Amino acid sequence: MEKKRGKKVIGAKGSALLFIDDVNMPAVERYGAQPPVELLRQLLDQGGFYDRPGFYWKSIEKFTVICAAAPGGRAALPPRFLRHFQLVNVPEPSEEAMRAIFEAIVREFLA
Repeated sequence: MEKKRGKKVIGAKGSALLFIDDVNMPAVERYGAQPPVELLRQLLDQGGFYDRPGFYWKSIEKFTVICAAAPGGRAALPPRFLRHFQLVNVPEPSEEAMRAIFEAIVREFLA
């Protein structure tokens, strides 16, 4: 990221890709919020963050966010955050498919 117009706007030269793995991992706090997810939501909703030491709004330009979330016993993501994404569910491959993939990898490695 580099400064674009003064210190209040930053962005990538081309376009930045921000990948967040296990986005549903932060624990839900006492009042039902997930602070890391709320910071990401603020970035997506308002396009930046408030810079506390300098007391000014810092806008971020030219970025794309991709998130991955594990299924099961993790915290549910709030709808205000999920509305920014297209949800894709990838089912777990069968044991037969996994065996075929790994056999092909080992066969190529040993060839």
